[in-house]
Amino acid sequence: MLPEVDIQATDIDRKLLRRQIWNLSWPAILRMVFMNMASLVALGLVGTLGPEAIAAVGLGQRVIFIVIGVTMALTIGTTALVAHYTGAKNMEAARRVVSQSLIVGVFVAGVLAILGDLYGERTIGWLMYGNPDLKVIAMGGQYLRIIIISLLLGLPMMLINAAQQGVGDMKTPMYMVIGMNIITLVMGYLLIMGPGPFPALGVTGAALGEGIARSVGGITALWLAFSGRFFTLSIRPRDLLHFDSSIIKRVLFIGLPAAGEMFVREGSQIVYTVLIATLGAPVIAANQIAMAVQSISFMPGFGFGLAATTLVGQSLGARKPALAERYGYQTNWFAGIFMGLLGVIFFFFADGLAGLFTQDASVSELAAICIRILAFAQVPFSITMVLSGALRGAGDTRYVMYITAAGEWGVRLVVAYILGFRLGRGLPGVWLAFFINSLALAGMVLWRYRSGQWKYVLKLSPQGPNQDQGQRALSSELPQETS
Repeated sequence: MLPEVDIQATDIDRKLLRRQIWNLSWPAILRMVFMNMASLVALGLVGTLGPEAIAAVGLGQRVIFIVIGVTMALTIGTTALVAHYTGAKNMEAARRVVSQSLIVGVFVAGVLAILGDLYGERTIGWLMYGNPDLKVIAMGGQYLRIIIISLLLGLPMMLINAAQQGVGDMKTPMYMVIGMNIITLVMGYLLIMGPGPFPALGVTGAALGEGIARSVGGITALWLAFSGRFFTLSIRPRDLLHFDSSIIKRVLFIGLPAAGEMFVREGSQIVYTVLIATLGAPVIAANQIAMAVQSISFMPGFGFGLAATTLVGQSLGARKPALAERYGYQTNWFAGIFMGLLGVIFFFFADGLAGLFTQDASVSELAAICIRILAFAQVPFSITMVLSGALRGAGDTRYVMYITAAGEWGVRLVVAYILGFRLGRGLPGVWLAFFINSLALAGMVLWRYRSGQWKYVLKLSPQGPNQDQGQRALSSELPQETS
């Protein structure tokens, strides 16, 4: 157990605390804004091709989310460990964490690329087992194959961004994502719609646009990391020639439960997707539109959650657990306000939001009903996103995995099946189950955070220079406690 060395955490200036949170959060929020803008515009372009195209992209993205879950074992572990060593002022150990994560990341990306190329259409076909549509399967399989292959460069980029977040640099990843999404939008329009000399490739064009952007981002991230420009933890080529299993074990100690959390969540989503697919392409399209609008709420939740991960991790690395606790609560306060406002917008403007993606009146009406249900889930959803981020920064990823499993499979899936299928409420019943699950998850994560047990989860650190001085002072960016 780490000794409690905080003096009076309540004496920390609240304005200074909130300024630090906001300085880390706004670049991550803006980054998420651009990511979602690109996704929404691309979905709008694909929507002009009909419900089958929307369904194909939606099913392909569902598989991609699971693939991303594999990478979370590295990205979450990298962020948490780098944050701890930054707080402990042990930058050499933090640098080694990054280099070792990159070695494993390249190998994982290669394996995923091979599997995606071999089993793209088959995977989409399995998702539509109850009501197969050959056109959707063909388009979705090609989309999936291209996106997964692009992870050969995309995964190293995600790992480098994760390390940047750990040291508290949210701006460099933001600039990279903005550039990537500009490329995604431009290439997506040219290759989906085919103006002038460009071929109209439809869903394949959407995948190529995203894949090209991700590849450019990966090359840029690697150049920044190895050149030492705009990257605190500059990587040397020789760092990649030595594999250190002890570091990877510590990364995976934190990261595997985070990957398990993603698998649990996306596994339940796969079940929903299979069930919803039995209702036909229009219902799949309406669900995809509601999910696209839901992604808007990820913007503040994602940003504040990342800030909580970094600040809690650095504070614990500096042996200031009471400061870490206050960061979590204050960050949650920010997120609740932002996401509560989004809930108001979702409720009153649901019809207009749904109409942005389709001209099909029946699809738009069904999606609007789901968006209004989503509005009520925003505040509990913010609690779950931010405090789960704080727990990840502390290395307490196992508890987050456990509550996610309990919520997704013990609450959401059961309620969705009862309301949506047994009682015949259809897609709105499935989304009502999401709201009920949001309440359950918020209660469980809040209980864990209040217990304080998360402060003593991460005890191990890889050996490295300055180990004797490690974990003794907080980064100068953090406010100091006063007596």
